[in-house]
Amino acid sequence: MIDRSLQNKRFREEPDYLVKRLRESDEEALAFLLTTYGKSLYFYCNSILKNDVFSEDIVQESFMSLWERRKDFVALLPIRVFLYQSARNKCLDQLKHQQVIEKHENELIRELSEDTLDEKMIEEELLGQLYRAIEELPTECVRVFKLGLEGLSNQEIADTLKVSIHTVKTQKQRAMTILKNRFGAGVVLVVFGEAFLWL
Repeated sequence: MIDRSLQNKRFREEPDYLVKRLRESDEEALAFLLTTYGKSLYFYCNSILKNDVFSEDIVQESFMSLWERRKDFVALLPIRVFLYQSARNKCLDQLKHQQVIEKHENELIRELSEDTLDEKMIEEELLGQLYRAIEELPTECVRVFKLGLEGLSNQEIADTLKVSIHTVKTQKQRAMTILKNRFGAGVVLVVFGEAFLWL
């Protein structure tokens, strides 16, 4: 039996092998795709629906659809495109079912047109990568950063973790520096804002 970490490493490094295993009905390959693209797809759906539960459901349904058609794919890119197209269509169906688009329907459908799909994919995947990178920060940075993202002030974080407010600011600055080095200052500041450090 292949060690899962080694298997995932090979999946990351050899997309053709990943697709081959998916075509051969390897559930580990599907699980790897869900781990890799699930969060990005969730952000994409939630940017449309503004509903956590519906977005999570559609992500699961999209991967179920992929599994049903797994033998149709011979490369990774068509799989990614299929996931986003499937999710987009399911989001539209959900919106129409809820009858919440009304006068905004035409504008929303234009935003979800084929012309903007690639741009949205890039945007949501980048956001997914950013949040995965937060999970990889040093432990203390993660704890402080996540509490900050939940809306707690520096003082509230300090009280929660029983550390000084100086420590909170230091850990935030450390996290921001790591993320800026990885993604660029512009991306990080657009997502979190410079004021995030001092709240």
